[in-house]
Amino acid sequence: MSEFYQSIAKHYDDIFPLSDTLKRFLRSLGIRKEDHILDAGCATGEVALYLAQHAHTVTGFDLDPDLVEIARLKQGERDVENVKFLIGDMNDLDSMFTAGQFRILLCLGNTLVHLPSRDAINDFFRKVAGILADGGLLIFQILNYEKILGQRTIELPLIDNEKITFERRYDHEMHKPLLAFNTVLTVKATSETIDNSIDLYPLQRGEIMGMSSKQLYRSVQFLGGFDGSVFSEEDDLLIGVWQK
Repeated sequence: MSEFYQSIAKHYDDIFPLSDTLKRFLRSLGIRKEDHILDAGCATGEVALYLAQHAHTVTGFDLDPDLVEIARLKQGERDVENVKFLIGDMNDLDSMFTAGQFRILLCLGNTLVHLPSRDAINDFFRKVAGILADGGLLIFQILNYEKILGQRTIELPLIDNEKITFERRYDHEMHKPLLAFNTVLTVKATSETIDNSIDLYPLQRGEIMGMSSKQLYRSVQFLGGFDGSVFSEEDDLLIGVWQK
């Protein structure tokens, strides 16, 4: 996974800028000044740095060292003291952090499906419950893979702005049951193209509902967008809002 993101790290914010819709959603979580927040798969740190103005501390970690380095540079440039960025693996939550350390844990940007299997994701949910305080929130966001698999989606909408184009395609057969995710990034200023491929586990809502770790949460809700709409099968996103 690291090689995939290392190659596009310096262009990451051009591909995936922090949206006003996501900012509004994050504010709707009722973040308090005494809160400790963890951002799993923090990428270049934009979400963590935004949340820092609302929380006591924010910790972000990512497996890719280039992304983490960019996040740390931003932190220094913006002089934000209550954020910490770490290089870390989602599989190691229980060794990286302590029981009940966080009130909110975020795992956004389709990060969760980089884990290789249903069992690995179930284990992640279990470890999250261990480091959340009682009443704490887990917020995760992935694509709606039930729709993608059902419609055998081959191509996602092109990301095209003044700096880059980002093509995204799926191969449903190459590494089944995983989805091969193939991308082409074109940097407009230089005409450089960067081709990448990574396998993703196409996690579906029905699988999540059958996971044993779900029993560790008192409330399990699913949304279909950062506007707060209730999830439906036709939505492009699947957002989990779980309370321990």
